[in-house]
Amino acid sequence: MTFSFFKKRPDTFDYEAERTCKNCGNTFRGRFCNHCGEKVIDAADRSFGRLAESILNAFTFLEGKFWRSFKTMVLNPGKLSAQIRDGVQVPYMRLIGLFFVANFFYFLFPVFDTFNSPLASQFYFQSYSDVVQSLVRDHIKSNSLDVKAYTDAYNAHTANLSKLLIVVLVFLYTLPLAIINFSKKNLYFDHLQLSFEFHAFTLLLCSVLIPLALKGLIQLASAGFGLDWSMLLTDDVYSTFSRLLFAYFFIRAQYVYYGNRWWVAIIKGGVLAYLVFYFWYIYRFILFLATFYTL
Repeated sequence: MTFSFFKKRPDTFDYEAERTCKNCGNTFRGRFCNHCGEKVIDAADRSFGRLAESILNAFTFLEGKFWRSFKTMVLNPGKLSAQIRDGVQVPYMRLIGLFFVANFFYFLFPVFDTFNSPLASQFYFQSYSDVVQSLVRDHIKSNSLDVKAYTDAYNAHTANLSKLLIVVLVFLYTLPLAIINFSKKNLYFDHLQLSFEFHAFTLLLCSVLIPLALKGLIQLASAGFGLDWSMLLTDDVYSTFSRLLFAYFFIRAQYVYYGNRWWVAIIKGGVLAYLVFYFWYIYRFILFLATFYTL
């Protein structure tokens, strides 16, 4: 027995009827205006089922374009940017949209504070921490602030700012991409496209999916076998693993997107992977300054 709720409803739309577009006044036939692209809204579009489908797509990103884009980005880095650059855009999400979806998931599942550095991280674990300590201590002392209250306020404020400022990192990393791939054939837009793809790759795969999988594996090993695999998520181990993932992305992207020979792609990709962490330091310092001076 099959419930009618799950049956695909027959398409009763009249494709031959002549209609006037509500948006631009153009006369056309079919579901979409051939002048401005406006869609004809019928009873099916106003049904509860269509509303539920829209909500599902909006909140879970289960649209085909997202999964197709994600699969292409992971299995063949650089191809997504190349396809969009070359005019094949319909099958994929726009890269800026994919980046912000990745950004959403990163802040929803914060395994690491890579892009959201609380005051303790800025104070003790950065190469510029002595500057942070001097500024913060002078500020607290001159304004007679409570240390805990200031720390709590800073952490809340920087968490909000980091959601906006992470896009700064995308623009920052166009610099090494442009220098290493300097050519009259490459426009700034080309480097920006690949930077958006790389940071979506980093946020989704390196900062969310793999850490969550490792976290589950660590808990399973501990509960089921009494093994301590927590070292898999330590900074040193995971940073090394991340560099390998970055190298994988950039080497393939140099070959696929920029059209380098493999040996050139390996050299350039290795350099780009090595530089990522240094640009993260620059981003974190910008985040600190933005938080400190707007708090």
